[in-house]
Amino acid sequence: MAESPAKRARRRNETQTNPGPSTAPASQAAATQQLPAGNKQPSQQEPTPQPLPQLQPRPGETRTNPGPSTALTQQLPADGVRDDQQTTQSGSRQPSQQEPMPQPPPQLQIRPGETQTNPGPSTSQDSQAAATQQLPADGVRDDQQTNQSGSRQPSQQEPTQQPPPQLQPRPGETQTYPGPSTAATQQLPADGVRDDQQTTQSSSRQPSQQEPTPQPPPQLQPRPGITEPVLRMIEITGLQGPVTFEDLQQEIIDNYKQTATTIPAHPTLQSRQVGIEEFFIPLHLKKNIPGKTKSERSVTLPEGKLFLDEALYDILNSLDDLFNQEIVKEIKILLIGGAGMGKSTLLVKVANSSITLRSKPLLGRFDLVLWIKLRQMQHTSCVLDAIFDQILARNTKLTKRIVKGFIDDHESGIALLLDGVDEIPSHVLQSEEGVYRVQDILHNRVLTKSFVLVTTRPHMKQYILRGHPRYAQVETTGFNPQNRDQYIRLNLPDDADRGEALVSNLKTNQHLWEMSKVPIISQMICLVWKNQKSLPERITELFAKFTEVLFIRRNEEMGDQHMMSIMMSIIDDLGRVALQGLLDSRGERLMFNETEFQNCQSSLAEGCRVGFVQRETFTSGLDVKALVTFPHKSIQEYFAACHLVKLLQDDENNFRHQLKQIGEGNVLAMEYLLRFCCGRSMQAAGFILDHIQEMQGDEEELQGLARLLMFEAGSEELATKLVRPTRVACKSNEDLKSLSYYLQHVTPPLQGAGFHMRVRKQELTILRVILLSDSMKSAGLIAVRYYLSEQEEELILLEETLGVVDEQHPAELQVVVCIEAKSWFDVGRVSHRFFHMQEQIGDLGLVMFQRSPDEVVDLLKALEGCRLLSLTLYGTNLHARVRHVSHILSFLTILHLIACRLVDDDVKDLISILPAGHGLKRLILDGNAFSLDAVRALTHHLRGLPKLYWLSLRNIGLNAELIRQVVSQDLPHLKEIAEGEFRA
Repeated sequence: MAESPAKRARRRNETQTNPGPSTAPASQAAATQQLPAGNKQPSQQEPTPQPLPQLQPRPGETRTNPGPSTALTQQLPADGVRDDQQTTQSGSRQPSQQEPMPQPPPQLQIRPGETQTNPGPSTSQDSQAAATQQLPADGVRDDQQTNQSGSRQPSQQEPTQQPPPQLQPRPGETQTYPGPSTAATQQLPADGVRDDQQTTQSSSRQPSQQEPTPQPPPQLQPRPGITEPVLRMIEITGLQGPVTFEDLQQEIIDNYKQTATTIPAHPTLQSRQVGIEEFFIPLHLKKNIPGKTKSERSVTLPEGKLFLDEALYDILNSLDDLFNQEIVKEIKILLIGGAGMGKSTLLVKVANSSITLRSKPLLGRFDLVLWIKLRQMQHTSCVLDAIFDQILARNTKLTKRIVKGFIDDHESGIALLLDGVDEIPSHVLQSEEGVYRVQDILHNRVLTKSFVLVTTRPHMKQYILRGHPRYAQVETTGFNPQNRDQYIRLNLPDDADRGEALVSNLKTNQHLWEMSKVPIISQMICLVWKNQKSLPERITELFAKFTEVLFIRRNEEMGDQHMMSIMMSIIDDLGRVALQGLLDSRGERLMFNETEFQNCQSSLAEGCRVGFVQRETFTSGLDVKALVTFPHKSIQEYFAACHLVKLLQDDENNFRHQLKQIGEGNVLAMEYLLRFCCGRSMQAAGFILDHIQEMQGDEEELQGLARLLMFEAGSEELATKLVRPTRVACKSNEDLKSLSYYLQHVTPPLQGAGFHMRVRKQELTILRVILLSDSMKSAGLIAVRYYLSEQEEELILLEETLGVVDEQHPAELQVVVCIEAKSWFDVGRVSHRFFHMQEQIGDLGLVMFQRSPDEVVDLLKALEGCRLLSLTLYGTNLHARVRHVSHILSFLTILHLIACRLVDDDVKDLISILPAGHGLKRLILDGNAFSLDAVRALTHHLRGLPKLYWLSLRNIGLNAELIRQVVSQDLPHLKEIAEGEFRA
């Protein structure tokens, strides 16, 4: 109980000046059992303890300045703080009936020749036998000395252990709070900091009625002439031999050489690692600009629509920018990112870089880089403990007091990396015990001069900023597209073509393309691609695996069956709100008020913990909103689908009611919700396909959606529920797969349908299967738009695939080869294949996107004489080069020159190469700059082209009405179907 200030002052006057440590060696024989206060039950036969004689200096010792004791490691310090690992595992001692009662120690006396001002510690050789259990001068016991000592059971012949002397206050403290004689580990020092592992496993001691009350020892005095720094050096050298700050630095480096040179190569199997130097890919980082916001993003909540105040950002160009004070402005940095965004990997990279600190221009200013994984701090919030648990060697000579002293002495040269504030248990984070508590560091109450880099998921951001608002806030959004592609290539090193094929595949799937910017999603995609040589054909399977992996990463200790049950319960709870958002009558909602989860608060909390959802705080004017989002819209759709299928299992009428909210106006927007439903339940697929068949809308789009749903369900029986198409358009890899699946199961085969398909190299196999189906034998048109990849390839593969369309296929075959901005391109080889294909294909075309003028001109020259029916050039500067089109003009029926920087002079060149009577059918000149006179001259000339049925002059810098008047005057058979676009 605390005493009054007046009483404390009176007692302070009674204390002696600068008492020193005890030099008593009397208790050495049993020192290993003195410290814990065990449950000692003395027998009736034990005699009453007798006091020991007071200790005298040994012969041969000088009385003026004896050397330090060899047992200093167990002497209690003046401040009463013992290093916390000494007694953590000491057990309770049960003496036998024959053991004598413990003897109280003698009161310690100063040696002859010493003054009582500053006596030194004893150098007695008798103390060596139990040196490891004596307390040092500052009261801190080395924390590794006794933490594995077991419960000791003495024999009948052993004498009973002697209780230690009572500890004395530090200089300047009163004697009003002496510690108990048999439990020195419970004394508090003047600064109130107790090393927190001292008494965790010590048990209470119950003395018998025969035991006398322990006698207090004398106050200990320091030796004359020895200052506090000298005493500290005596402690260090006496305990462990020379220990320096460089020793601490080297131990940290040694640890990082073992723990910070690799990163996980698998999301749940931590033993599979790869080298960080080879596999680290920079993240896309953006720094909040303090005080600058914009209010452009609108969000619809149950209470209405509002605009969010969002921070403006500066892009950080490299990891070094995080440590550049001219850029970040602060020494406290908060790195925010969702689950799997690469935050932890980034800190591994920083720790790895610190192995050679002096060679790094920005990291070089730090003396120590301390990398603390907060997830491992499950029982203590003490960062000093974490340094010993996570970084320093088990046999280290360093003690916590020494390390704390080094950190205090180098505070401004310390860099703390605190990884995963969202992963430390809340009761540990808010604990009041420990040195350098995590909460105190986060809130800038300790180590205020040190550099601190903290990582967290968004829902813990406000907790950190409330304690200390002056953090530089940096957000990671994962990979940018270029770094994502580099990551994929690095993870598929054995087969470059396979890596490029995956990159190309992702570009054809918008959802996966966006999601793969998240590093953990990219990692999972690469692992699946490497194992299966492709991604799962059905996207539901992939998302189910994504979700499972996210959950397993944070629940590795659960059994599989229990884990799946808990996970699906959480998904169902979150999915209910997700579905409400998607089907909101005011339009789909992707952000939610936290109150919408009021019936599933535990699922929301767990969802945030594992990364299913993110919780952030936003302002909207004066309002403050805690909003919840899913990491990606497709995750929200998957969770909503899981809930919708659960509804079908529990209440079919409720399922049908929810399904009716999907109509012609929003059915295409609900594609992934419906696909996930069909992938999870064939029964749900049947209901959904029946529902779509009743809809009125774009027939081609609805039929394409129905094929995707049938394919996702994997049921050939559902083919009868689909409307037989007359025109089929395949714009993606998934469209091709679903068409192939449908054609294999539709009966009878389709008759006279037209097929328009976009294809890349990796999809040629699917195209071949489609072309060999019975329905293609009676097709009316087969149009293939083939895109060259970024890797070298031969068009002969396309030729061979199209070769299956032989004389038995009466369909018209149209092929257009598209050369994009980054496509592989060789003039000679491409032109050579074009001349070969013209013999096989009646309708051959060429498209070039944003290629250089020289490449375009060279290819046109090389194709002179080729039977090319269509040419599209987009984004190439053709000013003064239009005349080169004449090389392939003979058979041309379609000419598109879009955004080619054409002006009036180029119109004259175009007119000169298009003779009267030419068979051109379509001319599109959008995105150029013409005067009204140039347009008049062009339309007047086009009157001589009898087959022209389509002309487009959009965005050419003229008033639309003026263009309309000119075209209607010269080409009256063309009618405007859209602004600037005219068609017969």
